[in-house]
Amino acid sequence: MEKLALLYEYQQSDAKLEAFEKKLKNTATRKQLIKLQDYLKKQQVLLKDMEKKAMVDQNSLSEIDAQHAKMTKMLGKKHKDISEYEKVEAQELDFNVVKGLVSEYETTYENIVKQKRKAVAVEKKADDTEKKLKEILSHVSKVQKDFALLKKKHAEELHAGAGELDKLKKASEAAAKKVDADLLKRYKRIKQNKPKPVALLSDGRCMGCNMDLPSSALAKIKKMGAIVECENCGRILYMK
Repeated sequence: MEKLALLYEYQQSDAKLEAFEKKLKNTATRKQLIKLQDYLKKQQVLLKDMEKKAMVDQNSLSEIDAQHAKMTKMLGKKHKDISEYEKVEAQELDFNVVKGLVSEYETTYENIVKQKRKAVAVEKKADDTEKKLKEILSHVSKVQKDFALLKKKHAEELHAGAGELDKLKKASEAAAKKVDADLLKRYKRIKQNKPKPVALLSDGRCMGCNMDLPSSALAKIKKMGAIVECENCGRILYMK
């Protein structure tokens, strides 16, 4: 039973250490810090996406400008061709040729108008994206400053608790050294699934899961001092 008493003492030290570590990790400052960190990560992804869209819009505008210049040049040529036909006597004109030239001129002009409308739409979209980018960058800049302040505050909180944390770690390590090595391994194996591997035995009941133990298990513990695990929850049973 002495082995189990030492193990139970170690569990108490271990629990105090974990509780204090959890307290340090779950302050309001740390929670807010994590929240801002997640926000900044999401905004970073959003900014990259918007930058890609801005690049696509810029490329579209460049393509539209190139097509506009090409069609404007073509329109000038068509206009020149029509002007040349204006010098020809009416009886010498080929109606179909003139009709074709006029049709080509009108089509080219319509295409230029369409390209202009498209350019205006893309420019508006690009302006909206740029405006949104500026708003996001401005807000991200503010959040980054808040994040830096919170990070400093959290570091101060950790520093303030460092002494107590070190004290609890040393107490836990000292208690662990007193425990039988094989029993400690068993304890750590159970702890992978159970927060407290050692449960008190009271009135024939495991206080870890609140289940009654069979008489055979109780006999092993009481008469032979055997190390027994609860058949229901798997914890090591300890009777003070």
